Amino acid sequence: MVLAKVRVRGIYATALSHLFLKHGYRIVQPSEVIAGRLNIGFDNSPPDVTVKDAEDDSVLVIGKPSEAVSAFELLSRSLKFVFRKTSRVEVNSVYLGRVEKVEQGACIVDVGDFKGVLRDCRGLFVNDKIIVGVPKPWWKEGGLVELTWEFRVLGDYVSLIHGKPSIAFSEYIRDRELKNRLSAIALSKLLGSRLGVKFRSSARFADPEDIETEIEALLGEYKKLMEAAKSVETPAKLRTGEFIGLISLTSIAKKILDHERRSVTPTVPGHHELKNLGFSDELDLVENLVGKGCSLNLVGKGLREWVIRKISETKRFRILHYSPVKGVRELTPGFLKIFKLVEGKACIILERVFTSKGVYDGLGVEKLPGDRDLLIIREGSYVVSHNYFRNGNWLGSYINVNTPPELAPGIVKYHDLVVDVIVKPGEGPVLMDLDQLSILKTKEVASEHLYVLAKKVAELIVRKPEAYVCENYWKSEECLALK
Repeated sequence: MVLAKVRVRGIYATALSHLFLKHGYRIVQPSEVIAGRLNIGFDNSPPDVTVKDAEDDSVLVIGKPSEAVSAFELLSRSLKFVFRKTSRVEVNSVYLGRVEKVEQGACIVDVGDFKGVLRDCRGLFVNDKIIVGVPKPWWKEGGLVELTWEFRVLGDYVSLIHGKPSIAFSEYIRDRELKNRLSAIALSKLLGSRLGVKFRSSARFADPEDIETEIEALLGEYKKLMEAAKSVETPAKLRTGEFIGLISLTSIAKKILDHERRSVTPTVPGHHELKNLGFSDELDLVENLVGKGCSLNLVGKGLREWVIRKISETKRFRILHYSPVKGVRELTPGFLKIFKLVEGKACIILERVFTSKGVYDGLGVEKLPGDRDLLIIREGSYVVSHNYFRNGNWLGSYINVNTPPELAPGIVKYHDLVVDVIVKPGEGPVLMDLDQLSILKTKEVASEHLYVLAKKVAELIVRKPEAYVCENYWKSEECLALK
């Protein structure tokens, strides 16, 4: 049985398309490269689900609720070591709500499934009925969801817009002649309706007759919606919108994607990590050599040696800390103090010098200008160790449990697994935030695989904290030999 139609875009497109294909999904609107690699024909049908790159090291899944949820769950199961979140509301869903409160020109509206805020009340009063749309995702658990008068009726090729009589186009529709033809269709069907229209990206591939037919169908649905709003009890959901979810790709998940991609095209180890870090040209060069007969192992080894050499020659590193709770945070940059290969793995110590006052997280120790952090990062390790010093004296260590760092010239990034271990002079190790990670697992933000992994690593640290702590500022190189 063929499942939903999925469109995949971005740097993970080959791996994700292959993953969907082998689970029975139909890949639509593929690029020429993807179609060739997967040996599939060109199918420009509109998708049920779109999967594409997003900010904060994530992929976004959006589409028709049932189909998009299924695709989202498949990716979560297959990639295993991921964080994820879903919008509390369907984007572009339409509700009949009741005004609950009016304050400072805004309305608090009860729509049944949740409560929202309409910023411009336009003379509404308490208990008035109003049709509203949900214009964007809402990731928070609580709070008031943003609402709009300008609700949309979604189709595959177009969306009709109530309250905004204009013509708009997807950013992917750029051809001027095509825009003119589509505009003419919209004007012929919507003139006098006081409705606007936005042409979705799939309109590029549609026959004019199909677009005309869809606009007529959506007009009929719009009229039914407006009639239903007169008779149904408030509050009520009048029209379904789109599911939207984000899956945060850890370095472990990217290795799973490497394996998926390798089954259809030459792929060196660390492909998706390096691609995400901006090394597309280098990857294209070496993987093209494999396509011309060179050994994958040989070119992969050569690329790795080049990356390692560049890391050893780099002085300043950005440090990106990805948290499932707080998002991405860029830490005070570090300067390479020590580089060493230990059993073939790159190990570095970055020195960070603080310029402002504060308090060290977890330690409860005052932070002063001039304090230093020796940040120990080992390739392949599930730990990043912060070791704080003042005038060469050890203040304590904050041992962060995380996915293996992604390391490249000038940049280090990792996904925080929430759990940490604190070690202070003269005191035993203290495990932090395991309860918070447990809550994230219960809420299905953190996968079971990540929870088990983080708990196991934290327990190892607590049993042998000296293996992860660096107490001697002046002999810090010895810390890299610790296991």
